[in-house]
Amino acid sequence: DPFELRMLQLNPMTGIIVGYQRALLDGLPPDWPMLGYSAGVALLAIALVVLAALVAAGALRQTDRALLDLVQSVRTTWLDVFASAVSIVGQAEVTAGLALGLAVARWRRRLDTWTVPLLLAVVTAVEVALKLTVPQPPPPDELSRSIELVPFVHAPFPGAFPSGHVARTAFLVGIARVPAWIALTVVALMMVTRVYLADHWPADVLGGLLLGLLVAQGAAVAERRLRRH
Repeated sequence: DPFELRMLQLNPMTGIIVGYQRALLDGLPPDWPMLGYSAGVALLAIALVVLAALVAAGALRQTDRALLDLVQSVRTTWLDVFASAVSIVGQAEVTAGLALGLAVARWRRRLDTWTVPLLLAVVTAVEVALKLTVPQPPPPDELSRSIELVPFVHAPFPGAFPSGHVARTAFLVGIARVPAWIALTVVALMMVTRVYLADHWPADVLGGLLLGLLVAQGAAVAERRLRRH
């Protein structure tokens, strides 16, 4: 968009904000004005592959443990409860319900993008595939601070990479029309609490973030191409 390019020339941060606001008005995830949607997808995919390779090689184990210990250095009972409550939002059953609700809401408004929230299934499929192939044991049970506030179905996997909670949350806020500060807050809370509870290593939550954003950005590319035809 020429207007966004002019704003980028005057002030890069202003250009990014303008692109974000226009994307929200179009019902799309936040745009990356200087790279473009397709470049964004490629960068996210490369970053995810590189991170998965580093995790598989064990190159991040010491860093993961140091960061987990740092996050848990302020552990308290009320933080255990709060973090466990935040995790409920990222549960597969909860996020599936939210995705279905978004799809129904778009369908009732006769939007041709009503199927986009259902791409949550793609996020889950890639998550499962990575957990079955990337050798990344979860943190030791003795470090766990998790409290089961609501009973959910648990499907154990040999690997912990990537975090499904973070991937699903990042995808949903990526396709929803929410202010940037809300999206950032929700995703950041999910990432920190998953590490605090010792359900995941820091590399796992970073992988979940990349996966969720990758599918959301891929959906944005598909939407724009459909709108041009």
